[in-house]
Amino acid sequence: MSDILGTAFSVGNGLSSGSESNTDLLISAFRRTKQPQIDALNKRKTDLETRQTFLNGFRSRLEDLQSKFSVFKETGTANTRFFANKTTSSDTSVLTTSSDTTALAGTYSLKVNRLATNDVLVSDRKSKDAVSSLAGTSQNFEIQGISYSVSIDENDTNEQTFTKIASAINGNTASKVRASVVRDTSSTVRLSFTTKDSGTDANITFVDSDVLNDLGITTAALNPNTDARQVLNATNAGFQRASKSDLDASLTLDGIEVTRSTNTIADLITGVTLTLQKAQGITDNPISLTTTKDSESVAKNVIQPLLDSFNDTLRYLNNNSTQLRADTALQGFRSRLRGVISESVSSAGENNPKYLTELGITIAADGTLSISDRKKLEDLLADNPQKVADLFTGNDGVATKLERVLNGFLGDTGLINARTTDLRSQIVSVGTRTKDVQQRIDAQAENLRKEYENLQRNFLKAQSQFSALSAFATNNTI
Repeated sequence: MSDILGTAFSVGNGLSSGSESNTDLLISAFRRTKQPQIDALNKRKTDLETRQTFLNGFRSRLEDLQSKFSVFKETGTANTRFFANKTTSSDTSVLTTSSDTTALAGTYSLKVNRLATNDVLVSDRKSKDAVSSLAGTSQNFEIQGISYSVSIDENDTNEQTFTKIASAINGNTASKVRASVVRDTSSTVRLSFTTKDSGTDANITFVDSDVLNDLGITTAALNPNTDARQVLNATNAGFQRASKSDLDASLTLDGIEVTRSTNTIADLITGVTLTLQKAQGITDNPISLTTTKDSESVAKNVIQPLLDSFNDTLRYLNNNSTQLRADTALQGFRSRLRGVISESVSSAGENNPKYLTELGITIAADGTLSISDRKKLEDLLADNPQKVADLFTGNDGVATKLERVLNGFLGDTGLINARTTDLRSQIVSVGTRTKDVQQRIDAQAENLRKEYENLQRNFLKAQSQFSALSAFATNNTI
């Protein structure tokens, strides 16, 4: 009897490895019998999370597709996107351009005579270390209609005084000029004022005052706000340019001289913005500006993004066939999506393109789209952009049809939101169930451990009693 029980309890039927107790081995064996329940629940959760990830990816692609075609549905902008123009400059080192849809086709001759510049006014040269004649006073002065105050301490040098004047100007957000202190030699200093805006209207004006008088800046000496201003020299105050009119940009457009206050000019040629880069020499030839329809830009920036988003959506569905098979609604969506691109657009008008393929767009076997004949598309856009626009923006145009296909899928009440909400609920439910099952298995395992350990104790007690009886019997026999 002792040998039989010993085999059962101390050896563990040959299962013990030495590192685990017999109790642990039995509990592990019990847990293995229950693990399929946990594995099934974990797989269910993984499947639900995979489905959720798929739907989230699908939603993001539909939202991108919606944003691409919705721009064609905006009031007042649908057709203008197809009427892009471009204006090219024969010398971009002199002048660059940009155009909008109102630009008129044509060629212009333009010469840049002068760039617009900021006005500059410089003070007298003064010894930087000499005590300022304004030391120990508080002063007010006015430049460009803005008033400033400055307090100058006893024994402040000219450089210190100039620095305080510059700080008063630069520290005022309303200032129309910026000031800088410049050491023009190792022992002298000057104060410079530069307008924040360019052009004649921004030329520097001032009111005579003790501060400006100390700088050599007076109306009598400098004759401001005229075309005969005093020009600065190495020692005396003055303007950088004698004529305030020279602060404006000067151009000759088709033989007509015009001036503007800035080097970015948007009101000279309808729909065209000019950015002047440098002035030309007297003997330089005018540059040519040519405005044409920008068919390439429409193909690249208007049509191609819609095709790219459509392709991304369709490829996503094609690459997730497992998820698609589980959902008849999405299968139907893919079919309708592919159907849209091959349908006729009746609202396009007589003798106008009614199919995407008539624009040089090819439909691949998997339903994706590509511009295979770009020249054909660009020629159509150059000939009559309205024909191309109608194919996309008409009452039953491509954009309208895509909108109808997406209806019911997006938004708070859409199918995707309903599906993802249900998935989140299921994931939480499976997680809760997994936790409950695990807790129940843990409780059962603990009960088994207690029962087995109690059985071991009883066995050891019985074994001890059996040994005592055996010894007694042996002694009595002797």
